[in-house]
Amino acid sequence: MTEQPIREALDAAGRVPSDADLETLSRQLNRPVRDVVEIGARCVCGNPLVATTAPRLSSGIPFPTTYYLAHPVITAAVSRLEAAGLMNEMNERLGENSALAAEYVAAHESYLANRAAIGERSGTGAVPEIDGVSAGGMPTRVKCLHVLVGHSLAAGEGVNPLGDEALAAISEWWTKDKCYCVGAWDTESEAPSRDRSRHVKTQEMQDPAQKRAQRAAKRAQREAAERAAGDDA
Repeated sequence: MTEQPIREALDAAGRVPSDADLETLSRQLNRPVRDVVEIGARCVCGNPLVATTAPRLSSGIPFPTTYYLAHPVITAAVSRLEAAGLMNEMNERLGENSALAAEYVAAHESYLANRAAIGERSGTGAVPEIDGVSAGGMPTRVKCLHVLVGHSLAAGEGVNPLGDEALAAISEWWTKDKCYCVGAWDTESEAPSRDRSRHVKTQEMQDPAQKRAQRAAKRAQREAAERAAGDDA
């Protein structure tokens, strides 16, 4: 992999999350945040725009999506682009434009370099399970504009060409030079205290030991099928 410099929009002090930042992120996402180790980007008012997540969660699960777009106004604007079919257009251009494709590969490599640095700073260290795996469809496809926009905001302009394009395309609804925080999330009610994200809800439905046993049984069935197929060959 090509060596890429670490590109981050905020300095070290600006990346440090305060208790207020974490509460704001929880309100923005409507769930308690977990394993946020830094703030990737901030509004002009100082509120978080992007949460930077450890490459290995405290549960031990590898987590390749380093930059999580959190601000509701931006996430809604990017969702409009996805619904309008921008990802399909970008994928077509990646197949036709070799220069753009090369820049996108470089963005993927930059993402990996940043994640490695974040893992080192946060104490997570290397996560071999996700070596070479970035996010958002990089380095060959566009699968999630939210990831690319989060990367562009956290790394700064000129790193992710398609993330930069998406940021420009949402200028009707959000721009870097203006605060859109007032009224964007609930600041009056108690901050969310129970995680209702899909992963956690799935885990709550089943005892962990039972889930491990089911996985082992499926693995044994698969291996037995593979052996039988080999005997028949």
